[in-house]
Amino acid sequence: MNPKRAGAGKRQRVFVDTNVVIEAFRINCWAALTNRYAVQTVEKCIEEALTGNTGCTDRIQIDPKNMLEGLTARHTVTKITLATFVIEHPECDGLDDGELHLLAWVKQHIPNRLDNVVLSTADKAAIVACHRIGEQWLDAVVCLESLAQEAGVSRRQIRQLAPHHRKKWLEELKLAIRLT
Repeated sequence: MNPKRAGAGKRQRVFVDTNVVIEAFRINCWAALTNRYAVQTVEKCIEEALTGNTGCTDRIQIDPKNMLEGLTARHTVTKITLATFVIEHPECDGLDDGELHLLAWVKQHIPNRLDNVVLSTADKAAIVACHRIGEQWLDAVVCLESLAQEAGVSRRQIRQLAPHHRKKWLEELKLAIRLT
């Protein structure tokens, strides 16, 4: 799916997980993404991005003010939303908290209108879960590389992306998922 603008003057809605936020800050493309798209996420992903793995020596520091100002929306996920999602989609059991919260919120609030929404994650389990929810969900998953290119991020920055944030990785994973 091409993450182009959805209509005149209306930015494409892009839901991002923790990994995408961290990688966007790591390669310094958060501002470009949030200027180009209506970037949204859930509170759990914000919490994870801001706390990170505190024991990790190469931990990426996220500027909370910069991150929050870039978001067009931040969503709270209720326990009822999570429980409903897990009951309706037991195949999604085992997802990391951030991805679980993100998919649960999107499923509850945008259940049948994914044609105007993209999801960006580099989490293999979340991508598999999207396929299990429905083909339209898998089609809605885009990589950070595609978003960054469309947002005008420099080639130098894009070359810095980790492999699991690239088109090739995502295309190969989607093919493998569809063939199983």
